[in-house]
Amino acid sequence: MNTALSSICPTNCGDPMTHLLEPSISEQVPPPAIEAVLEHVARYRLTVFAALQRLPIFRDRHAAEIKRTLRECRRQSLLETAPLHFAARYWHLTPNAASQCKLAVKHAGPLSEAAKIRAFAVLSFCCLSNRLRHRLTDADIAQNFPSVYRPGMPTGYYFEPGDNARLGLVRVDAGNRGRWDRIVESIREDIDHHFRHSGFRKLIGAGRFEITVLTVFKQKSCRITESIERHLDARRVPVQVVAIPELLPLIASVRERR
Repeated sequence: MNTALSSICPTNCGDPMTHLLEPSISEQVPPPAIEAVLEHVARYRLTVFAALQRLPIFRDRHAAEIKRTLRECRRQSLLETAPLHFAARYWHLTPNAASQCKLAVKHAGPLSEAAKIRAFAVLSFCCLSNRLRHRLTDADIAQNFPSVYRPGMPTGYYFEPGDNARLGLVRVDAGNRGRWDRIVESIREDIDHHFRHSGFRKLIGAGRFEITVLTVFKQKSCRITESIERHLDARRVPVQVVAIPELLPLIASVRERR
């Protein structure tokens, strides 16, 4: 596996953006702090304060430093906030940030309700769980997994470092009323698709590829897991189903506004 994988993190992509800072401001907020925040938000499409606290650049720092960085990003019209659900807000890039910063950003501004749920699910899985993971951009995959890279790949790939480092594909089941059997069929299609690719077959054979389904309720995650275990062809790739109950307020707030 490419040794460059050890360097993948939410703060090492993109080009320097120190030209966006006024000299007087750079003395109060170090340019790398702003760079790290913007690159992190570009990677995950949104963020919350708890995720920012886990960024390497803010490790062992006071919360006041993160708040000061966010205020400065907002002052420069680089970040803005929008409602996450009833009692929380999230941060997102502004069109101004997307146009001025050399970041791999397709869309900027507030997210649609469906996109917000998917983005928060991936952020929670990668940045707010007990195991460190990184959502991968196209550039990350092209550089570190050239044998599997192809234009137009899905956006849900992640990397989990460690002794058993692996590449993964995450799928989000945001509808708690969705049929679990349809989810299982979708996973089987994902497995078939990756088995047809020689690069992925090598990763699968080495135990370095997995698929993760993110859902809301523990009961549904158990049903999906049990169904997958009954299908031998769906067990060719490790599949884990992770319940993220923190998604429930988002889904509930969307339904209330309809």
